[in-house]
Amino acid sequence: MSSFVGNAQKIANKEFLQSFEEIVRSSMREGDIPGLSVVLIDGERELIKTFGYADIDNKELIQPNTLFELGSCSKAFTALAITRLVNEKKLEYDDFVSDYIPWFKMSYEGRQVKITIRQLLHHTSGIPWQTISKIPESNEPDALEVTIKILNSQKLKHFPGQKYEYATINYDILALIIQNIMGQSFESYIQRNVFDELGLKYTTIGEPVDASLMTLGYKIGFFSPRRYEAPVYKGNNAAGYVISNALDIKSWLKLQLGLTNSKISDLIKQTHERDHTVALHGMSSYAKGWDVSLDGTGEINHSGMNPNFSSYITFRPESGLGVAVLANSNSNYTVKIGNEIMKLLADEKIEKGYDPGDQNDKAFSIVSIALFLFSLIVTLFLISIFIDIFKKKRKYESYTITKFGNLLKSLLLVAPFLFGLYILPKAMADFTWESIIVWTPGSFYILLITLLITISITYLTYFVGLLFPEPKAYKKIAPKILLFSFLSGIANIVIIIMVTSALDTKEGLGYILYYYLLVMGIYILGRRYVQVNLIKFTKGVIYDLRVRIVEKILSTSYQKFEKIDRGRVYTSLNDDVNRIGQASSTLVTLITSCITAIGAFIYLASIAMWATLLTVFIILAITTLYYLISARTNRYFEEARDSRDVFMRLLNGLIDGFKELSLHGNKKLEYKTEVATSANEYRDKTSVAEIRFTNAFLVGESLLVVLLGFVAFGMNRFFPNIEFYAIMGFVIILLYLIGPINGILNAIPELMQLKVAWKRINIFIRDIPSNLYLENTPSKTIIPIKSISAEGVKFKYKKADKENVFGIGPINLKVCAGEILFIVGGNGSGKTTLAKLLTGLYEADEGDMKINDCIVQPSELGEYFSTVFSPPYIFEKLYNVNTFEREEEIANYLNLLKLENKVYLEGKNYSTISLSGGQRKRLALFQCYLEDSPIYLFDEWAADQDPGYRNFFYRTLLPEMKKKGKIVIAITHDDHYFDVADVVLKMNQGKLETYANKDVWESLKS
Repeated sequence: MSSFVGNAQKIANKEFLQSFEEIVRSSMREGDIPGLSVVLIDGERELIKTFGYADIDNKELIQPNTLFELGSCSKAFTALAITRLVNEKKLEYDDFVSDYIPWFKMSYEGRQVKITIRQLLHHTSGIPWQTISKIPESNEPDALEVTIKILNSQKLKHFPGQKYEYATINYDILALIIQNIMGQSFESYIQRNVFDELGLKYTTIGEPVDASLMTLGYKIGFFSPRRYEAPVYKGNNAAGYVISNALDIKSWLKLQLGLTNSKISDLIKQTHERDHTVALHGMSSYAKGWDVSLDGTGEINHSGMNPNFSSYITFRPESGLGVAVLANSNSNYTVKIGNEIMKLLADEKIEKGYDPGDQNDKAFSIVSIALFLFSLIVTLFLISIFIDIFKKKRKYESYTITKFGNLLKSLLLVAPFLFGLYILPKAMADFTWESIIVWTPGSFYILLITLLITISITYLTYFVGLLFPEPKAYKKIAPKILLFSFLSGIANIVIIIMVTSALDTKEGLGYILYYYLLVMGIYILGRRYVQVNLIKFTKGVIYDLRVRIVEKILSTSYQKFEKIDRGRVYTSLNDDVNRIGQASSTLVTLITSCITAIGAFIYLASIAMWATLLTVFIILAITTLYYLISARTNRYFEEARDSRDVFMRLLNGLIDGFKELSLHGNKKLEYKTEVATSANEYRDKTSVAEIRFTNAFLVGESLLVVLLGFVAFGMNRFFPNIEFYAIMGFVIILLYLIGPINGILNAIPELMQLKVAWKRINIFIRDIPSNLYLENTPSKTIIPIKSISAEGVKFKYKKADKENVFGIGPINLKVCAGEILFIVGGNGSGKTTLAKLLTGLYEADEGDMKINDCIVQPSELGEYFSTVFSPPYIFEKLYNVNTFEREEEIANYLNLLKLENKVYLEGKNYSTISLSGGQRKRLALFQCYLEDSPIYLFDEWAADQDPGYRNFFYRTLLPEMKKKGKIVIAITHDDHYFDVADVVLKMNQGKLETYANKDVWESLKS
């Protein structure tokens, strides 16, 4: 695959050739170069050696006469032509461009300025380098003039002559000057007066001397060189489109070194004279078509890069050394090859660790692949939607304003990124889309297409999903979370790649920052979308669980609810459900960390396969260790959860019984000891579990640190072919990966506790003794209520460990509309139990409850009542009460109950419920008025009222209720007001006895 010609001594030495070929072949492989020609000059000794293919598909080898485009190495020929014209007195270096192109105008900071020919030659004209993107694609005869006219009125970046900035179009302007002076095309002039004059018989400009000798051009894309037919830029011929081969470049190098002579050899030396008027760029100064190094070597060089070719020519006139590399790929490695060969020729140390870069091909490729996988997943999901539609699992729902708003909102969300994509060429390099597609790797174009396809498929899927929504809420949101997690993970990978690729990059800071901020924006917004929606998802799960638990509790009769362990209620509704809620951040971290780790390992594999495999093996070992520990540790979490139930039950006792506990210090101490014992048991169980995970975590992290040390200290010894920059990239990525890997490991104990919480919630839901159907709750009755009655009602408390338990009955009772019934009796006589039976809170063991002489189920009885139990519980909001357009009525009631200066309603909410005991009972009565139920039941309502208001209650409020036809049942001990009642009944040892009716009471009173 290689051939060479020449007269070689040292450069034909076996050891030299071996090192030389190793440099070339390794760099060709790393730099995606299909074929190249190398020219070596060492005094009188010369060597041409070729490598690789001119045509990969047809296996056509590069030959010494194979033609290449020289790219910017063409500028030296144009500079030589200008130098010749200066020597012929046809122009001067300090002449203004406008002297030869009258319409040529430039401006700096708003005012017109002039540029000299010298400033064009030395790239100190102030024209920005980005103007290369303005060169139009054209093969027309007037292409050169059109190119310069497009540039006309350009705003300069620097004042002419003040600063060096390389701009390829400077030399196109010089070409138009030559063309105008000589009255012939620039191509014709340089062919006759430079190429032919120098005897370069294979060298032409724009078109090859023999098309059959021209190698195909290749462009980097997806980790490999790809055949690429670049556009024709005839207007840029003078700056980048000289075509030559190794044979002519060898002659050209010898002329530069002064080893051969021609009529214009003296002019060649003049082109080596550097510019002394501006500061150095790096350790170099620009001459005329050449860069002059000031590092002590006296080296003169220039690189060339076209969309599908690259070249590098370097020589040291004092040492007689010269190297030229012509490649048929747009690879940065061409310069690396030339520099390392020059050092080899000069017996200088070749420093490893220089990474020329791949023009971000690797980054573009990995992101393109990731986007392809993303779009594939979305496509499969879209197909699953159509399958569900076909199977009628999804039903069409018409488009609503809300749905349209959601679609518009999502478009607005992505709009900044689409706009950023649209302005990307200008933002990063002031390029046009046409030029950036030409000059970037082929993977960049694929990335754009893949991105647009991905966005289109995603929005199509979203649109179809809106029209045919998934009925199950979890399945509806889960795919979006997974997909955006994937997208966020991709962005995270790109950030890693950009960080490592940015090391020693030649790209401008603005370019790097723009991409970095854009990708970071995608990562952050993607992460936010996932975080927000996963929070919504988990909170939705929490909501469903809580509502499910509450609904099942509310579907339990009060009688059965009293038997539920309060500790289990609190722990399930709070600890267990909150544990599931906390899983959102854990799951986000886990998903993103996994995607980041996978992407990073793929990237690492492209740098060093074996080292990556070793890393993956260690990660798998850590994961296995965690799995084994989790299996053994799970029982501690289970036992800790049992301890938590006891702890919460004791806390409930602390709150409900704090008044009783506060009476005796020793009682407090004993209760504190029991609470502490329960908390300690919970602490011990969770501590054991988490300490075991911590130990495993530290072992895993230690292995990662050991791996990091191996990479830093030993990789270059175990894998000597790995370049220093690759090791540095590996170290940086491993450092970055420690976070995601730790995130994965830390998620394991969280997931274990999540599993325990989920299991306990489902067990608790199963154990709730629900016996009602909340959905079938009857609507509030509006039929007239004539009476409520109890016939043969009996009830007895159930306790398995006691035979003699309290009960009441049989109860026979009837109260009619417009009647007031007082129930009296001592403590423990059964008054409250009777009230609970009348209101349906308890279910009778025997007998029937009737409304209007019709049997009514206990679950329906409460719908007819408004009650004030003792003590009343006041909710902060009115439920099952309509307050709309009742402002005047509400004000009257508050005034009636003397609460107008204490509380008011804000919609259905009370302004405060922090009231005294008597005021709270009045507020409860206020609620009864608003509910306006046909039956009122008051349990010791007047007990907390002052004498005046107590009298007002009995003498005014109750009679008014009677006049409205209400049935009023009051449990009371206020015998001074028994005359208000129509009937007074007494509970005695669970039996209901007649105490007195109104007539008897009036007669007794009189």
